Amino acid sequence: MKRWLSAAALAGAMIALGACEGPNRQPQLDTIQSNVDATYEGDFGALLYNMYRAGEKAQAAQDVKAHLEADPPDVYNRLDLLEGGVTASEEALAHRQAAEAALDRILDPLRARIAYLESLHVPEGTGTMLLSVFFDAGSATVDQSEIGKIEEAANFLSQYPIAAVSIVGYTDTVGNAAANRELSRRRAVAVVETLREFGVPPASTVAVDAAGEVPGADRVDDPGSRRVDISISPHGRYVQ
Repeated sequence: MKRWLSAAALAGAMIALGACEGPNRQPQLDTIQSNVDATYEGDFGALLYNMYRAGEKAQAAQDVKAHLEADPPDVYNRLDLLEGGVTASEEALAHRQAAEAALDRILDPLRARIAYLESLHVPEGTGTMLLSVFFDAGSATVDQSEIGKIEEAANFLSQYPIAAVSIVGYTDTVGNAAANRELSRRRAVAVVETLREFGVPPASTVAVDAAGEVPGADRVDDPGSRRVDISISPHGRYVQ
């Protein structure tokens, strides 16, 4: 009888405990979710999120690289790990690019205001500067004889720090079109890097384009086509 009563008492206690309502956590859970959503809201939230994810994915890629480099290549073949590392590195780069895009959207209104204020001080009649930097056949190295042009562009930029800079690379029509497009890209990048060595104001915008072969007949060896065109608008791209 005592054993039965004991069991009955235990069962009753369990039922009573089950019937008792615990504390209502839903308001706190809703607050957590609301704050997290607000943190990642808008362009600033996209910047935060993608910066965090870029770092996370980059670290994962670095860990894979370190792990694989620690073992001799003939110990085992971990293609799955290697492919995972490549994927993580690509995702890291994609998140960085998304973060940069979000940052640009945040800064655009400020740039527009700065450009407008700066444009008020650009002397009337100051037009766009146009320069061409020429290259040897098949080369993407800036020749010493062309450095002065890039320095001239940098000096112009120092006077108008919100200027918009367009840098477009070209090649002649000799050779493979795809290879020439890549060559034109490397030429444009070489000019950008040289320009940055002289100093490019942070407020200026720089657009780089690889145009590839100049329009016209194929297989034409034209020294004038092996060039990078630099265009600098002192009013910037935000002022019409």
